[in-house]
Amino acid sequence: MFSHYIPYWNRYLEDIVVLVPNSVGYHAVELFFVISGMVIFMTLAKCKTAADFAWLRFSRLFPAYWTALAIATFVTVVIFGNSFWLGGFIVNTTMFQQFLGFPNLDNVYWSLTVELAFYLNVAWVFALGLHKKIRTCLVVWLSLSAFWALVLFDPTRDDRDWLSLLFAFDYAPFFACGIVFCITRGRRWTPADLGLLVMMLVTQFLIASWQGVAVLAIAAALLFAALSGYLRFMTNKLTLWLGAISYSLYLIHRNIAYNLLPWLHEQGLGPIAGISVTVIGMLGLAAAITFLVERPASRRMRSWHRRNV
Repeated sequence: MFSHYIPYWNRYLEDIVVLVPNSVGYHAVELFFVISGMVIFMTLAKCKTAADFAWLRFSRLFPAYWTALAIATFVTVVIFGNSFWLGGFIVNTTMFQQFLGFPNLDNVYWSLTVELAFYLNVAWVFALGLHKKIRTCLVVWLSLSAFWALVLFDPTRDDRDWLSLLFAFDYAPFFACGIVFCITRGRRWTPADLGLLVMMLVTQFLIASWQGVAVLAIAAALLFAALSGYLRFMTNKLTLWLGAISYSLYLIHRNIAYNLLPWLHEQGLGPIAGISVTVIGMLGLAAAITFLVERPASRRMRSWHRRNV
């Protein structure tokens, strides 16, 4: 939120001391990809088939996504007077809008495209039983990602090409890092594990140079610290609550805020007050989506799946 709201206020409303650049939020998403790699591979242990995996992901992602999309569209169109694009709204409900050549109605949805590509590839790997040879799969994925970065990647393009859309080559090192942490939990790292780590760093260098390597290294260090218990001091009721609402907050925090911040500025609020009001409002809205929609819907959908499959 701060990496969106503070630069926005500084750029469009009035000059302030910008302490949180946009890149911080972008790199935070890359950290999430590392965590996702670990968590998604753990999820496979709960699944018997690829259909089980698909339903678990669907029940987790879509209820909150549909709700956030509907609320944000209603607020920005009805309250703030933005134009309504029916076709774009309908396509965005699929979450596959970028695959279908449509723009995201909210820019933060870009990461959902990356996640979906990762899930689709995990699903077919799992369906073929290749997850039992996950190190080999990671070597192949990282090798293809490195080839893509060396031969096919065009850094001057604003959009992602089809290979990166379908196989998440541009973020493969982050997901692979999380998977390696998953399979090494509770035991020492082997030379093969360390080799994979080196391969991830080299591939990331080819994709994003030394800055990308630094981001991946920091993300890996943070995950290692968390899994080793060094970050336990950060666990409290507030951080657990923020973690619980984090997905809904990510979905809802941008578009409404970018309409609310100028309105608050027009009412005479300064940056501290305006951003604070917006943060509190988005936290409350995300909590409502989480506890009134996301969690109940997910429980019911998974319960139905267990009874009927």
